[in-house]
Amino acid sequence: MANNINNILKSIGLSEEQVGVYLAGLELGPSSILKIAKKAGTKRPTTYKIIDQLIEKGLFFQIFKGKKRFFSAEEPDILFTSLKQKENQLKQIMPDLKSLQNINPNKPQVKYYEGVNGAIAVYEDILYSTPKGGELLIHTAIAGLYQILPKDYVKGFIRRRIQRKISARGIVMDSKEGREWQKHDPYEMRQIILIPEEKYSFFGDTEIYGDKVALISYKENFMAVVIESKEIANMQRFIFELAWKNLSSSQLPAGA
Repeated sequence: MANNINNILKSIGLSEEQVGVYLAGLELGPSSILKIAKKAGTKRPTTYKIIDQLIEKGLFFQIFKGKKRFFSAEEPDILFTSLKQKENQLKQIMPDLKSLQNINPNKPQVKYYEGVNGAIAVYEDILYSTPKGGELLIHTAIAGLYQILPKDYVKGFIRRRIQRKISARGIVMDSKEGREWQKHDPYEMRQIILIPEEKYSFFGDTEIYGDKVALISYKENFMAVVIESKEIANMQRFIFELAWKNLSSSQLPAGA
């Protein structure tokens, strides 16, 4: 099993050391650099470098507990979209990878992501952490999303959201992209309210889905914090509903 996993992960673009650190992080769950280095059989400075590389690929994340920083491998499903190669081979080893994964009842509540691959990891989590038939709530300056992610990826994300029967409501900064999103198409299962940039200016995104909230900045090549908390998600839904009801009743025109 181990050789098969190693060979396929290397065939999709990971170095031998990256494979070792990724698998160590998967088995250990949130851990210190020292613990991951010992498990992977790599030196501590090398492990820091490799983890930075894996974070850029969207395959590792960091969390903070008090003043201490810990690192962990992302769930195996993320491999499909972060690496985008050898999908059939990955499917072969997915059960083995999941069997290695440390399932901790006190799993991390906060994850940090950076860069384009981090963005893809966040939006994939949004897609698969939202229950089928559920609803996605969004505040976004949508033009910023298209500056970070390829248009083909965004189109594919929307298509897969529809396939999963996930509806979406968004409070969206007025822009060319926002107006395109606002066009009524029942097939896309989406409702949009536009807000004028001159009154409500921001360059980011809040996504409320399942028991999670993603707080996203499009500046500096993307940065996101994903909070997993039913209470916080419910509180953000309440705030969204207040804003949605207020904007709907006022019938705020785009650009007004």
